[in-house]
Amino acid sequence: TLGSKKHRSGLKTKAAAAMGCHTTLLSQVLHSRGELNLEQAEKLSRFLGHLDEESHYFILLVQKERAGTRPLKSYFQKQLDQILESRLNLKKRVGVTQEVLKEHEQRYYSSWIYSAVHIALSIPELRTVTLIAKRLLCPEEQVITAINFLLEAGLAIRKSDAYHIGPRHIHLGKESPSIRSHHRNWRLKAVESLNFDRNIETYDLHYSSVVSLSVDDISRIKDRLIAELKQLNKVIQDSKEEELYALNFDFFKV
Repeated sequence: TLGSKKHRSGLKTKAAAAMGCHTTLLSQVLHSRGELNLEQAEKLSRFLGHLDEESHYFILLVQKERAGTRPLKSYFQKQLDQILESRLNLKKRVGVTQEVLKEHEQRYYSSWIYSAVHIALSIPELRTVTLIAKRLLCPEEQVITAINFLLEAGLAIRKSDAYHIGPRHIHLGKESPSIRSHHRNWRLKAVESLNFDRNIETYDLHYSSVVSLSVDDISRIKDRLIAELKQLNKVIQDSKEEELYALNFDFFKV
């Protein structure tokens, strides 16, 4: 259609501008009548939002096409094959065990960004690097680092031009040494949210209080909070993925 042609033309113009070349060169490359140099390939890869491994694979493809001898083409093809084999082995490992590895668990809970990006992938409107970075108010480089890790851990997968939650799941038991980092990360984010320039009463809910009470009532309150948390989790499980929120529960001895 005319609209799609305009879209392709506009995308080609933006890509050429990012590469610092004329659209004619890009058209020649797309029709196998021209080649990119490595600098242009790297710039195009960044424009396309490739992650580290994808960028490496793309540049190897360009090097293979530019190679002037059959042995050199074969050299680059072997590297391409190794990357594909490595990806296949990762998919096999993910299929065997659904739990993340311990080292992945430690990194996942070392910063708020990993769980935030991970859960953001469940929202259809937040499945690209640019959209997630805009929503979380953080640099795209930080989101790319997080997604690279989630892909490696099997917690994310890529389908076409979008990222989705992967087949592996992660659960943090109360005995885990990472539990303190997880609690600390999200309570710091709660404090940070108080500084956002928005209507807190509309978007957020914060409540803090210091109280004195009987020993018996401590248990009663804990039981009621736990029961309510279970009900909230049921609501969340059945809820449509539209927004990204954090839920913290605190009731502790001073």
